[in-house]
Amino acid sequence: MSEINKPEYTDPLDSNNSYSESDPNDTGVYNEWDRLREVMLGDVRESVLPQYQEDWGRYANLKEFMPGNAGVKWIDRDPESGQKMIEQVDNFEELLKSYGVKVHRPSSIPKSVRDGNRLLGDGMIYARDSHLVVGHHIIQTNMRMTFRIKEHYCWSPLFQKYCENNPGIRWINMPDVKPEPDGKTPAEWIADRRLFVEGGDTFILDKDILVGFSSLGSSPAGIDWLQRILADDGYRVHRVPLKDEWLHLDCCFAVIKEGLAVACMDAFKEGVPDPLKDWEFIEASPEECHVMGSNTLCLEPGKVFIGSKHERLISEIEKRGCVPISVDYDAVEWNGGGIRCTTHPLVRKN
Repeated sequence: MSEINKPEYTDPLDSNNSYSESDPNDTGVYNEWDRLREVMLGDVRESVLPQYQEDWGRYANLKEFMPGNAGVKWIDRDPESGQKMIEQVDNFEELLKSYGVKVHRPSSIPKSVRDGNRLLGDGMIYARDSHLVVGHHIIQTNMRMTFRIKEHYCWSPLFQKYCENNPGIRWINMPDVKPEPDGKTPAEWIADRRLFVEGGDTFILDKDILVGFSSLGSSPAGIDWLQRILADDGYRVHRVPLKDEWLHLDCCFAVIKEGLAVACMDAFKEGVPDPLKDWEFIEASPEECHVMGSNTLCLEPGKVFIGSKHERLISEIEKRGCVPISVDYDAVEWNGGGIRCTTHPLVRKN
């Protein structure tokens, strides 16, 4: 693996550096591959397990993982695994910083919010899902796991400070939804009219935005809402139908650089989305993707953070002249999320 240069870091929120508060193109995220400057990184220390619910609980082994643990701290369910998760995410923070990336960790969910909410649980470790940073927009969204909407409190202080320093940023919230699912069957859940768009489903490819839809995460109504919000800025939002074994698009798809991706091709119900028709794919098996082999994060074009146990995919990435940066993340991945799940870029800028 070739050595990656580590440029001197400059803080985009520092008015004394080259980033201009008056130019919105110096802030935000415009694709998946530009140089990562600032990133949100989750934290499992305070995370509480939710009450199992059938509409989202169909995913993977959640039916075995959740029941009987509602209200239990995630790290107390399996203390050895929990401590290892903390250590691996903290080590990843230091690795990101060593490459000049500014890292933001979540604030606590206020006790009054936890105590006053009948929906137990949160997913604070998964910084990806409860919002989108698209261009100069920060959009706090709804999730089908409606207990997770309280995670907005973790990141709102960061967003407020960021907007105060960058007047060109537009910060909005998706309209509220009721917590209960529409219907009691998979067919009814597919047709659920509530608004959901989840960060794990969403990929920014310049003006084309992919949003996965498997009926476990984002919803058609939510995807349509996102298109209306972003249309004036020239964005085209593409719904990407997925087979219902996939929670999010980033469970089966990863961008390595513009024009190159890792993907489980079988996951796409209607084939490769139009914006990806000319891309090269490193094909991954369902087994590789279900253990988070395609859950990665670009540092810059062709340089990508990936879990260290995914040796075949690492080799395939290297064969394309790209640089995989291995991260020990097996404890995090064993609990159902990977590198992309636990991060959300706030600033990318070449």
